[in-house]
This record gives sequence, C-alpha cells and structure tokens, in this order.
Amino acid sequence: MSSATKSRPAALRKDETKPAIVKAWGDIKWKLQPEAYNMRQLFMVAMEKAVDTSEDVIVNEHDRVEAQGWLSDLFDEETFEKLFVNAHYGNYVIVRATGIKDFEEMPIYARIGMHLLFYGPAQLRFLRWSLVRNLLKSQSIRQGQIYDQEGPDVVKRIVDFIKTYEINMSDVLIKDPKGYKTFNQFFSRKLKPGARKPASPNDSSVIVSAADCRLNVFQNFTLARQFWVKGKKFTLPELLGSAVLARRFGNSPSLAIFRLAPQDYHRFHSPVTGTVESITTLPGEYYTVNPQAVNQPLDVFTANRRDVCILNASFANAVSTSNTPSQTFPVAFVAIGALLVGSVGWSFNAGDQVKKGDDLGWFQYGGSTVVCVFPEQAKVTWDEDLVKASTGEWQGKEVPEIMAKIPPNAVIGTMSSTEHFGIEVLVRTGEKIGVCTPTFDVQDASAPKKA
Repeated sequence: MSSATKSRPAALRKDETKPAIVKAWGDIKWKLQPEAYNMRQLFMVAMEKAVDTSEDVIVNEHDRVEAQGWLSDLFDEETFEKLFVNAHYGNYVIVRATGIKDFEEMPIYARIGMHLLFYGPAQLRFLRWSLVRNLLKSQSIRQGQIYDQEGPDVVKRIVDFIKTYEINMSDVLIKDPKGYKTFNQFFSRKLKPGARKPASPNDSSVIVSAADCRLNVFQNFTLARQFWVKGKKFTLPELLGSAVLARRFGNSPSLAIFRLAPQDYHRFHSPVTGTVESITTLPGEYYTVNPQAVNQPLDVFTANRRDVCILNASFANAVSTSNTPSQTFPVAFVAIGALLVGSVGWSFNAGDQVKKGDDLGWFQYGGSTVVCVFPEQAKVTWDEDLVKASTGEWQGKEVPEIMAKIPPNAVIGTMSSTEHFGIEVLVRTGEKIGVCTPTFDVQDASAPKKA
C-alpha cells in the first residue's frame, strides 16, 4: 500500500474492490485535492449517519449530534468546531402577523446536504456529482421508509418532536400522539375543519396562501431570478417539464414560492377554486430547498423530483356585467420534493372540483416547496407587503431581544453576497396573498374558455 493511500482515513479505504482504472482515477482526484476529497467523503458518511440516527427519538438537532458523538467522531476537532459547533447556519424570515424579523436555524441534515453540494473546488464537485446525487436520493428514500415504520418508539418520537418544535396541537384533528401508527402519519397530520378558513371564500379574485410556510411572490420569472432563485434553468418550461404546457401561461406569468420547514403543518391547500385537469410526476433529484441552496447557481426547483398539478381556475371579469360570465385560466401547482422528503400525496384526482382552501395533498418528512404559477392574462397583483419583502425593500422590524439570541458567527442566508436578495415572509394557510383581476371581452375569440 502506498504511503499516500495509508494517510487516507481507514474507513474510506475501499479501493481494493474497485477496477484498476477507477482506483487510479480516485487516487488522482485525491492527490490533487486531498483535503477537499476526504472532506466530501466524510460528508457522505455523515449524511448516512444522520438518517441512521433518525430512528432514535427526535430531539434538538445540535443536542442530538453532540450527545451521540457520531459527528465529532467523523471529523477532526478543528473541522467539527468550525462547521458544526461554532458556525450556525440559518435564514432571516419576517413574521407577517407582527412584522418582526426572526432567525431560523438550518437543521443538521440540511447543513450536511449543503456541504455535499458546495464544499471544495468546482472541479472536484463536478467529478463527484453523480455520487452525491445517488446518495441524496437513496437516503431520502430510506428516510421515508424509516418514518413509515410502526413500533413502540413512534409515540415517544412524536411527543419529543412536538416539544422540540413547539407544535400547536390545538388545531390538530387527532391530538393524541397514540392516534398515529407512524411518524409520517403525524407529520402529514390533518387539522380540524375550519382551522384554516380561506380569506374571502366566495370571491374568486382573491388568492390565498397554499400552506403554513415562508413565502416569496414575484410578478414574473425574471424578478424571481433577480431576487431569489439563482438557478439558470429556472424557467416555466423547465419547471413544468413541457414547453407546450408553458405556452398556455403567456409571456410573463406570475408566481408564488411556498417553502415548508420540518416544524410546519405539512399539508397544502388550493389557493383558488377550480377543477383538477391533470397531475404529472416528474422524476428528479433530492437537493435541499433551503434558501442558501436556492440562492446559489444550482438548479434546485427544476432539477428536483416534483408533481405538476394543473388547475383550471375560475375568475370573474374585473369589469363584469350581468352578461359577462366568469372564465377559466390554467394555474400550475408544483409540489417539489426535497432532501429527505419521503413522498408527495394528493387528496384529489383529475376531473375533481376543488374549492379555495381545500386540502389538496401532503408532503412526508422533510422540508418541501410549492411553486404556484398564474398565467399572464389572469393579471395577478400580489399584496404589497409580500412584494416588498420578496424584493428586499422590506426587511422587517428588528427586536433587540430576538437579535441578541442570534450567534455572533451565524452564517445567515446570503449576507456575504454582493447581490441583492429578498427575504421570506411567514404566512398561514388561507391568508390572502393577492388578487386576480382579468379583463376580457366575452365576444373575444382569444379569451380563455368559459367556466
């Protein structure tokens, strides 16, 4: 064994079972960037361990890794302190109800996923990309399987999750943790009828929030790429997986991005009233949807596994008369899976009627995102506070007590970037977030189909 190979971590020396050319290429990559190569190998092991330990009772992420010691066992003391103890990764959000700016720390699994995607020189990341993609997919599937298991630890796991994330159980349909056979059943729990009443239920022009989430809104995809989504392929044809379908939305469709964190109620609801035209599954990756990944030049939303639901939504004419009926427009509801998200489920099928605020479906464990797209002809106007936050004009009110709790060395969103970014706003399912004010001549042959 060469002296170079001996200096590599013992747990990573598996070259003996590989073909000679593969071993040679691995040695070349390691010799060119030994520190970065070894570190990325360790991050891959860390992701597997993060899923392994999820079988234990869920507690605070940082307390868990420190108590179990597996993370510090993988990395040397200096690296462990730098990446997982001293550095606190997270993002600012604005609580819409109060206008107060808050800080949300990134879960440990998302941090490991971020390091896997972005640690080391670009050349090495490119060479290892297929391995990372396969690992994120396999571990996301395995995480879903773990949380679908039944057993005596399920109730304790749920109780600790409620305590850790301070889940409000007063609105939950099944309050008793013993009422859930698996953790995923709890994670996709239903709320009591009326717990999230939609704003203006009889006014078809009002758009409501699809989830309890962190929200950004943009008048078009150009603005979304300018202030938030930096993936170069973030276009409507790429998102929907069809250029033909995308043409139905016109040249400048509007969009809303709903990001759900693990602590959120994980069912999503219809932002409009209409009919389900189709639901299509597009296979893809399992990258983290954390803003610190979305704000990088990585195609997250258009690369990840996602379901595309097309709703034919009914909107009244903004200059309606007794002789002007409502018209239907396509609305795209794209449910995007993410790192460690087991699956996406739907409560409706093609041909079903849905009302604004109806439960459309659910995500299993993990953070997730919905992107909702409205056609240009629907003439969407987003609420002013959401627009200002999404473009960075509104940064929320800083409260000294909250700001004092943020670690001084926290890595927050894109603070170190020279680009201008927006900030997410915490909203609840059913809140008004905008209006559609289409105008059309009922005799106009180019107008959308009548409802």
